[in-house]
Amino acid sequence: MTLRVASLHVYPVKACAGQARLDARVDALGLEDDRRYAILGASGRVLTQRDLPQMATIRPALEAGTLRLDLGGLERIEAPEREFTVPCEAQVWSNTIAARAIAGGVSGRISDFLGVPARLVDLASGAQRSFADSKPVLVVTTASLQALNGGLGSAVGLERFRGNIVVEGAAPLAEIGWRRLSAGTLELQFAEACERCEVTTIDQARGVRAGEEPLQTLGERFNSVFGARFGVARAGHIVVGETLTAA
Repeated sequence: MTLRVASLHVYPVKACAGQARLDARVDALGLEDDRRYAILGASGRVLTQRDLPQMATIRPALEAGTLRLDLGGLERIEAPEREFTVPCEAQVWSNTIAARAIAGGVSGRISDFLGVPARLVDLASGAQRSFADSKPVLVVTTASLQALNGGLGSAVGLERFRGNIVVEGAAPLAEIGWRRLSAGTLELQFAEACERCEVTTIDQARGVRAGEEPLQTLGERFNSVFGARFGVARAGHIVVGETLTAA
């Protein structure tokens, strides 16, 4: 059976809405533009939908050196790259990442929207990793979603799982058995199965928790796993529709 890239997705601001891409360059930090920005809480820890489900309704767009944010349709703000000038540190689980906070009032407007103190940051120059929780490329399959939805009373979409590369043509959960995944010059190396949390229960369009599913069924039938995290063994380029080779 032929593996094929069904879709590609990046999440410019960690925990906020994603964007579909037709193609992407991929390097050690993952897909270009993916999780290069984050929102920090008062302690310096990166905020996620586990803390604030409404982060799902923040919709980013990158245009000509400026990050534009739609705050749930209520307000639109701009964050020019040149204004990220304040050195700081961002905590992602046990990892401390060098970052730069934006100067001016942008962070205050995000704080008002979220209802908590918040700072918008980007990666410091020369960063060795993005703001991703773990390895930078999350691979999910359409077959895994179909198998999961077969056990649910109401189907969920792939947006609940926030993957970067969506693959079709595989068996359910085949992704956790692949050691290598390649497309052209790009080569990804398996790191770990992706164990899921309560973010899967958040309606990504409305930014609210929508019950216990699909997390409950994932725990009962899939050992709480959906998708796999990969590191980048060799940088390259990936395109929607192209063939993938798994080993």
